[in-house]
Amino acid sequence: MRLIPDGSELVGIQKAVDIKYMRLVRFGLRMIGTWPDRGNDSRFMIIKRHFIFVMETFTLITGILYLKFNVGKLTFFILGHTYITVFMNVIGVSRLGLIYLDRYHELTDIFLTRVHLFNHKDKSDYAMKTHILVHKISHFFTLYLNVSMVGGIILFSATPLYNNIMSGAFNNPRPENATFQHAVYYALPFDYTTSLRGFLVLYTCNLYITSVCSCCICIFDLLLSLMVFHLWGHYKILINSLENFPIPSNGAISFSEEESKGIHLKLQETIRHHNLIIDFTSKMSSTFGWVLLLYYAFHQVSGCLLLLQCSKLEPQVIARYGPLTVILFQQLIQISYVFELLGTMNDKLPDAVYSVPWECMPLNTRKLVLVFLIQAQKPMHIKAMSMVSVGVQTMAAILKTSVSYFVMLRTIATE
Repeated sequence: MRLIPDGSELVGIQKAVDIKYMRLVRFGLRMIGTWPDRGNDSRFMIIKRHFIFVMETFTLITGILYLKFNVGKLTFFILGHTYITVFMNVIGVSRLGLIYLDRYHELTDIFLTRVHLFNHKDKSDYAMKTHILVHKISHFFTLYLNVSMVGGIILFSATPLYNNIMSGAFNNPRPENATFQHAVYYALPFDYTTSLRGFLVLYTCNLYITSVCSCCICIFDLLLSLMVFHLWGHYKILINSLENFPIPSNGAISFSEEESKGIHLKLQETIRHHNLIIDFTSKMSSTFGWVLLLYYAFHQVSGCLLLLQCSKLEPQVIARYGPLTVILFQQLIQISYVFELLGTMNDKLPDAVYSVPWECMPLNTRKLVLVFLIQAQKPMHIKAMSMVSVGVQTMAAILKTSVSYFVMLRTIATE
């Protein structure tokens, strides 16, 4: 795949799902059994889906039990790592559960067959131009997020292995009090901190669990971002259509009877286009609202814990938590800015509606413009459970609160 495509790779494509970046999204979601293909799933995919969901639920429960059994025995700095992984597991389980919801299947089907700009590219030259622009953005963003995900998995899994080598945990004889370090800890009925066999078993399992959890976070973020990019493209097409609305021919002060019929039909088409955007945005809020609420709560908690871990300023700690901190904060900022695009474009819509030559239209068409203008003035934001707007203001509040909690936890942990 090219880093920056030129649009030539779209030649011969018949469906949006066959575009390269969409194929990469489909591959990532199939890896964790969450690609919405109900009715066409093989038995293997169904079994895989259930297995991954049960596995993630099991690791979440055993992670919580590990915390329960070790509170008061281990320091808060050591337990902080498990707090982070448990919260990441919560996010993973919440997103894996989407595949069992009918509205998730409906939403993705609407996106691929109606909202994706591939289905609108032939409406006008500007629609084709916008489609190519969004295609390039989506292509680059897909590559960037997948590279970040793979890099995060490697660093998160390789760091404890490197620390074990440096501490001499693999030596024979092993240094006194040397134990095996892991990426994730659980309450399990076998020894995996001093037994080499137990270490190998858990390390292998953690590689797979870490990959699944990373896919749950990054690939779903990617899918959401792609949906927003295409909605942004729809807004650009809609606004351009309104700003270049036909005017009366021959310098007349009003449309002729024949022109009025065409103008009325064009205005109805534009309103249907806007309704498509509104309906899809509403479905996104209802489908992903509780997922986004949990995601913001996760960043609120994990942000201060990661800062607390990095505050030790030890090379091993920075190597382990530094990349994870950067990636998670980057994910928060990235998803918030992407969703802010919708609100920004929606703010431009009322002026575009008012710019149409409504004064030249007959009365019934003017009434239609008035209804459109009222509808366009309603704020358009994705909300988490209809409570929290997903955007830069919420993101800034989370970052500010995370720093405040970090200072408080740092004081408590030091004392």
